[in-house]
Amino acid sequence: MPTYNRLLIASSKGGVGKSTTALGLSVAFAKLGKRVLLVDLDVTSRSLDMLLGAEGDTISDFGDVIDGGNISSAAITPIDSLPLLKLISACNMDRLVSLADEQKQSHEELIRAGVERIVADGDYDILVCDTGGGLDFACAVADLFNMTVITSEQGKTSIRGAEYAASRLMAKGAKVMRLVICAFDLGAVKKENRAGIIEMIDSSSLVCVGVVPFDEKLQGLQDRGKLPAEKSTTAIAYKNIATRISGYDVKLFEGMGKLSKRRELAL
Repeated sequence: MPTYNRLLIASSKGGVGKSTTALGLSVAFAKLGKRVLLVDLDVTSRSLDMLLGAEGDTISDFGDVIDGGNISSAAITPIDSLPLLKLISACNMDRLVSLADEQKQSHEELIRAGVERIVADGDYDILVCDTGGGLDFACAVADLFNMTVITSEQGKTSIRGAEYAASRLMAKGAKVMRLVICAFDLGAVKKENRAGIIEMIDSSSLVCVGVVPFDEKLQGLQDRGKLPAEKSTTAIAYKNIATRISGYDVKLFEGMGKLSKRRELAL
């Protein structure tokens, strides 16, 4: 079992690869033989069921977990070929508001109560929770996880946002923090339009656990609820990150063909 088995995926803003990273790591760990429970906590922009092509397949969701329902009933197997991967979809905002009114608790308190139930249940090797844009829900549960993964894109403002997210989450009890750089564009580095990896890492106090190259096909696949091919740079990148989280050394862009040969250009 990996050293870190409860992963919180967070950032201070949307659109920087949180859901892609939560899903990519979950798939990678499942392919490594781990029982993975992927939980969507993003009630305002829930998307993991769509990314997995499982929209409409859920009968129960995270709202039912909050409300005391059976956790195993809320977890579906969205991909037949990946039986080790389970998904608990997010409830919608209206359901959360209704539960908050019924139980006279804040939204953050309800999110925490649901995650506490899942953590205590422990029916997984790896728990991965995807949070929404912003940090309120992530801060509410940060201390329940033994690793927080903060996602960032290549720009300096995105790295600064990751730093801000880290400081807030650490104040709320987050333990080990790691940075994942998403949509990395090697071509832009060559043209000196975007930061290289060393420049980004040097500008951040966060330890970088992996870099995910930009993949022009990814958006189209996600819109159709399809996973990237196993030999795609996206899938390999998340496999490498999952392997590092498991305690093994993997070189940057390992297994990515031309990218691995051009490693020095990315730095």
